[in-house]
Amino acid sequence: MVRLGRMSFSASERTQLAKLLLEVGPDAPTLCGDWTTRDLAIHLYLRENRPDAAAGMFIGSVKGHLERVTEQVGRSMTYERVVGEWAKGPARFNPMRLVDPLVNAGEHYVHHEDVRRAQEKWQPRAFGQEDRKALHRVLQTMSRLLLSKTTVPLVLNPEGMDRIVVIEQRGVANPAQSVQVIGSVSELVLWAYNRPTVGVRVDGEQNAIARREA
Repeated sequence: MVRLGRMSFSASERTQLAKLLLEVGPDAPTLCGDWTTRDLAIHLYLRENRPDAAAGMFIGSVKGHLERVTEQVGRSMTYERVVGEWAKGPARFNPMRLVDPLVNAGEHYVHHEDVRRAQEKWQPRAFGQEDRKALHRVLQTMSRLLLSKTTVPLVLNPEGMDRIVVIEQRGVANPAQSVQVIGSVSELVLWAYNRPTVGVRVDGEQNAIARREA
């Protein structure tokens, strides 16, 4: 008997987010500023399928190209097609296919919550141990990137899991002003991405926390 491998957390979040995007339609709100679900879907599609345009998300000189391609896709593809093409995942020879579980786990989870939590009557989700481990890996990697400008010691304490030291005391100007952040690992990921959270407690000087844009 052949046992099929478990779907990765990234793939599972992709599937659930694609389903939700189709359910709520193209004009639903999100937590991504003034983006609608149409804007978010196009962002996800371009990020994986148009690296020439996606570079504009990080490089100012290419931003104009990103805006032109975004407009073009919005005109030439229906919302349903954009979501459907993205939902398939990276094509066979797309380099993103190889790194999808690592690169997209945080992206898919956070944007899934961006749509979920912008709707009425949403509730926090419960996650199994394997998914919590995947979220812990996201938190380890992304917190050190997103919060690297923080000038005081910063430690994240996901409940029931290993703590993550984002900024060490060594070499910090004000080690006494350390910050401890406590909550479930799923909510701490959202906190690191500067999204609204449930049940997260911050002990220490919150004004000392500096985030990069995500």
